[in-house]
Order: sequence, then C-alpha cells, then structure tokens
Amino acid sequence: MDVRVFDKGLNALGVIDEMTSLIWTIRYFGVGEVKMLAPMTENNRILLQDGNILIKHDSYIDYVDSEDNAWRRAVEVTYVRYAKDEKGQEQIEAQGSIISNWLNQRVITPQIQLTGTCQQIVNRLIEKNVGSEAAASRQFPQFVVLDQDDLGGSSTDYSNEDLKALGDEIRDVCQSGKIGYDILVCEKTKQYGFYLYVGKDLTSSNTDGNAPCVFSRDFDNVREQEYEDDVSNYKNFAYVRGAADSENVQEVVTVDRASASGLSLREVLIDATDIQRSAENSSGEQQDIPVETYRAMLVTRGNTDLDSMVENYTFNSSINVMSNLRYKEDFDLGDRVTCIERKWGITINSRITEITQTFESGKTLIEAVFGESAPTLLDKIKKVR
Repeated sequence: MDVRVFDKGLNALGVIDEMTSLIWTIRYFGVGEVKMLAPMTENNRILLQDGNILIKHDSYIDYVDSEDNAWRRAVEVTYVRYAKDEKGQEQIEAQGSIISNWLNQRVITPQIQLTGTCQQIVNRLIEKNVGSEAAASRQFPQFVVLDQDDLGGSSTDYSNEDLKALGDEIRDVCQSGKIGYDILVCEKTKQYGFYLYVGKDLTSSNTDGNAPCVFSRDFDNVREQEYEDDVSNYKNFAYVRGAADSENVQEVVTVDRASASGLSLREVLIDATDIQRSAENSSGEQQDIPVETYRAMLVTRGNTDLDSMVENYTFNSSINVMSNLRYKEDFDLGDRVTCIERKWGITINSRITEITQTFESGKTLIEAVFGESAPTLLDKIKKVR
C-alpha cells in the first residue's frame, strides 16, 4: 500500500515515503475521513499540505468504467500539525475528509421541485448545483457523473429546503432511498466522478442468488464486537406544516409510519414552510402548485425527516482479514449482510454503513459498522434547529 499525492488539478506531486500509521474511513450514507501520522521528512513536509489530494493505492479499486479506467476514493488534506516529542523525534499529523465533502461547498439554488425517484432527485441536484446546468462559477472542474444502473425505488413529489447545504440534502435523500454516494478520482483521465450506487443483498436469506456473507465469532471472521441500540431520537408519526396560501391558510399533512397508539405513538412536528406554494414553469413564470401536488411534497418531506428519526442500532466489528471473508471480494461498503452473536442473542440482517482500514507497523486492520450509524450530537442539534 502507498499513498500518492496530487494537486486539485490531479497533477502528480509525489508519494509519501514513510508512514507511522494511516486510518482510512469511508461511509455509505455520509462523508468519510482520514488520519495520518508520518515522520518529518523533507518529502513528507512538502507533500502533506492543506488542499493536496491523497489517493490510497492498494489491491482495492472502487469502480471501473467502460473504458477499463480505475476510479478510487480520495481525500483532501484539511489539517496539518507538526510536533516534536521528548526524544527529539519530529512527526507530521495530517487529517482530511473524503472529497464528497466538497458537496457542502454549495447551497441549493434555485429551489428544485420535481417528481422522481431518489436517484433522479440526487442527479438533478448535482446537475443544477455543481454539474453542467450550474452557473460556470459554481461548477466543479474536471467533473463528470459516472455511469449508473437503474437503482429502482418509487417516484415521489419532491421539493428541497431553499439554500440548504447540497451535501446535507444529498445525504438525506440517499439515506431515504438506501443509496450510497461518493466522489471518486481517475488519475489517468484527471477527472472527478460522482458515484451513485446500491450495495448487494448478501444476507443469509437473500433471494438474489448471491453467496451469503455471515459475520460471527463462531466462524472466526470477527475478532471484537460491540452492539448499541438507541431509541432516544425515534419518532413514528409526523405533522408536516407547509407554507401559507394566498388566504394565509397553512397546509398540514400527517405521516403515519407505524399505526401506533398509546405510549408507542411518538409524534413530531416538521416545519416545511420553506417549500414554496408556487414554482417556475417552462416559460420562467411563477405558477401555483396544485394543492394535491403540494400535499404530496409535504408527505415526501415528512418521510425524509422521519428516516433520520429511526431506532439507531449499530454493530461494530473488528474483522479478521485472514478469515473466510475478504473485503472487496466477498463484501463491500453498502452491502447487506447477516451478523450473529449467539451469546448476546443477536441475529440481524444489516447494511455495512462504514468501513475503516488501519495500517500500522506493517499490519492491516479492518473494522466495519453494521446498521445505521448513530447520529452525532451536531446532527441532533441541526435537527432541532
């Protein structure tokens, strides 16, 4: 494994010549991050600078296009620290975000209203804010949308919160549709590619004909495990309040996800007054949205917000890399697998939402998070706001 360094134009700058440790984390429903500790050499000092792009080269490739070009995940260095310990040894600490974090350098403007699947909605958000239909100053340079399969899903009436961060909205829509996303890099063509995909069903009960992928200490493919179940943010019934009409009457719809009652009923008010009652037609004129269409948009917003208010369970596992299951061969980020811990009475079919590779002292450790990653405190604060 080596780490190659590029500028943002994807011109090669060099290779990190020595590392103490590297922790590389990727996520299915969000932005990953990387931490590196390296000795202070002249080469490392020059290469590990804010804004440079790091690409990890090992046996794993994330995507291969129709012309057999390899595409990989990449990191932008956003933090660098120099330190000298008691023994006089100097080290560089570098941190960065997977470059899908760039999506939050844009807000969504103008507001988008359409009827489509989650895949179609996300692609439209990309086209209008960083792609070919965005203003020239807002477009990402050297940017393409990679070929996609039909990812399925039902069609919904959609409208976004005006001026919301693009990355946050794409994360929410993708989580609603159980779709993974990222921005990959092709060194050969010097391009950035928006990557939209769905993991495979590898559960023990899958009907797709895939070889089952079962993680359990019984099979010696798991070293350590940790299980967490959190219902503190769980809601199952939403009142969605829309904008007022010309007579100053606000539309309110309800979304019932569980047909619950009594103490099982958990209600929440979702403020969707940012969804406008009119939209531009093909002639560029403002036109009122039909009431039923507007109500459908409010229902879509309610379902999207409730998707982030679910029971959050996580099953963290340290995977035995020498076991019967191999990363990128038998399982990958986004795949749904079966996890078993007999002593705890737990058997779940769950998605791999996060993978962390740690390289240290010549050894490789792979850790996976199964389930839905629990919301961070910052996520909860944003939701309250």
